[in-house]
Amino acid sequence: MIDTAAATAWSRPTRPPGQVELSACRHLRALAATVPANRHIVELGAYRGRSTGWLLTGAQEGHGPHLTTIDPWEDRTDPYSDSSPRYTTARPHFEAHMRAIGASPDRHTVTRARAVDAARTWPHGPTVALLFHDADHTEDAVHTDLTAWLPHLAPGATIALHDAANPTMGVEAGARAALPADHGWDWENAHTLPWARRPHRRGLLTIHHRETR
Repeated sequence: MIDTAAATAWSRPTRPPGQVELSACRHLRALAATVPANRHIVELGAYRGRSTGWLLTGAQEGHGPHLTTIDPWEDRTDPYSDSSPRYTTARPHFEAHMRAIGASPDRHTVTRARAVDAARTWPHGPTVALLFHDADHTEDAVHTDLTAWLPHLAPGATIALHDAANPTMGVEAGARAALPADHGWDWENAHTLPWARRPHRRGLLTIHHRETR
């Protein structure tokens, strides 16, 4: 069972280290709670596991879907890693946090891979009801990652993308290129939840698919 208090702690020094702000974590928790038991949640990019804990908490509070976390960790080559090696040394911290909150293989699968490579070997078919993207934030990378995962999305899926409010990154542009409105993506009702502390940094973009086949 996931230790909700440990997974969602926010006061220092108990707060898990990470880059996802509280408002985004809360929204991810709420989204995870809506995913049916026979669907999957996939997290692309985890760093030290802060968002992972909130997603697992939401899944437990809802219908109990399985979460798969995908991150290259020490194999990262994106601009973040070039500027700070803490991203490529984060895996032991992630694993320690997962142990601390009680994550187990029956609830959570961890795959060390790039998002595109993991999509090629996804074994569960079009069952992903919630896809959280916090991987490489360039426009091309976001477009490539989302395009690779589109075949695995369940009808009516939701995609959440972190750092979408940051104008120095290409998250929203990449998402718009990969998720056109004429393919059922509801951009009219898409919403970016800003980081109240710094509205032009971070932020979580959520978009739903209208299709209910």
